[in-house]
Amino acid sequence: MSAIFGETLSFKQESGPDVELVAFGDEFYARYETKDGFTAIYDGKLGLYCYAELADGKFISTAVPISEPAPDGLRRHLKEAPSVRNDKFDNRYEKMMPPKDSVWANEALETYGPNQGLLEGRQVNTGVVCGLTILVEFPDLPAQVTAEEVSALLNEDGYTANGNYCSVREYFRLMSSGLLDYSNVVIGPIRLSQEQRYYVDNLLAEEALNLVVDMGVDLSQFDSKGEGYIDALSFMYAGPTLYEGWLWPHNYYLEWEHGGYRAHLYMITSQGLSSSDLSIGTFCHESGHMLCRFPDLYDYGKRDGDFERSAGMGVYCLMSAGNHLNSGRTPAPVCGYLRYLAGWCSNEISLNTPGSYTAVHGDYGTVLVYNTVYENEYFLIENRSEVGLDQGLPSAGLAIYHCDIWGSNEWQGGSADSHYQCGLLQADGHFDLEHGLNVGDATDLFAIVEGEVLSDATTPSTRLWDGSDSGLRIADIGAPGEAIGFNVV
Repeated sequence: MSAIFGETLSFKQESGPDVELVAFGDEFYARYETKDGFTAIYDGKLGLYCYAELADGKFISTAVPISEPAPDGLRRHLKEAPSVRNDKFDNRYEKMMPPKDSVWANEALETYGPNQGLLEGRQVNTGVVCGLTILVEFPDLPAQVTAEEVSALLNEDGYTANGNYCSVREYFRLMSSGLLDYSNVVIGPIRLSQEQRYYVDNLLAEEALNLVVDMGVDLSQFDSKGEGYIDALSFMYAGPTLYEGWLWPHNYYLEWEHGGYRAHLYMITSQGLSSSDLSIGTFCHESGHMLCRFPDLYDYGKRDGDFERSAGMGVYCLMSAGNHLNSGRTPAPVCGYLRYLAGWCSNEISLNTPGSYTAVHGDYGTVLVYNTVYENEYFLIENRSEVGLDQGLPSAGLAIYHCDIWGSNEWQGGSADSHYQCGLLQADGHFDLEHGLNVGDATDLFAIVEGEVLSDATTPSTRLWDGSDSGLRIADIGAPGEAIGFNVV
């Protein structure tokens, strides 16, 4: 799943030119505004985006296209009633779940990880994994990107085209410290039968897969475990990313079988209008779900009942909003918490003994952990200086995470019963991420502080979620850079 936090994006219209709208939400529920703050919805009868108004708490079209002045008296920043949003979320959620009689019926699409912190389902997060990526185009929107260009984005060593930091393969090798070698065979573009707008409401995956197997593609190369499942299945559609319906970038379950091989999880994202639009961020984010069963570390605005989205981990993790940094070309790393859950950190340094410690930037195979009296709850520390994949962060210094595999980044309450699965202790003590005020700012991370920095008595604090003292006390944090020193006292 891929969330948008107020980004300005381009949207296609059937009866008019592309328009730019500010988007908020994800594939479960989203809201769109004009640049001057008026809520907009797509009017299927007109084939245009129109100003929205509320009727019984639900958006309806005013039938006035957003290319015209807003109707007199129309208020800005309209939101649907919580019950309406909830119903729409539930309807969308049900469509995404595996059939009740499926072997995968117990899988859940949630922001928490029921499987020791990870999502349930088949993991392929180590070893040599070869995925299948299918490029699709539409009768009204032919592809302008070649299979060779996409293959370079996904597989090439030393890839830096269009300002990308690396290829998708290099990203996962770096994050896993070489434990996962994930490459892709790219096929297409394959022309689908309907125009693009049709696939907003109709999933393109099965049609595209059937066309590919009719070409005689050998599916065995995509089953690294020899279990009869395609390890990683990706679809990239022609044109810019359409943040609507089934074309919103996402990762879900697909029930499909051919020649003794079954699909399991798949992802969909876009190709862009040209190769200059290709970026690795969203592909890496959705692959994190598909390969590793990483949960989203942001708030869907549903499970905690408040209907409002907090920012979760903001831009500080690939699996929150970090996939969008530098327009997706320099996505944030997978945060230390998820790398730890994936088993990618072979060097575990305990912080339970007082002393001086050093956090080295980019040492993704090392984790610095403070264990508490609860096995499920602990603190992690890592260096997030603004270099390498962290160069797009708004802050630099030590990142300190409060982790609980039984929590959820849907739960921003900060109480014993309602708290994040992985939360960033923000140095300024403002709790902006929990309040959804931003996805990160310059005063989030800890740097150049003498004396005691964190304890049970500070704000933020190192108290456990039940309010008791964890015992963790941190002092004397050095300057951002390749190595940051700090003391545990």
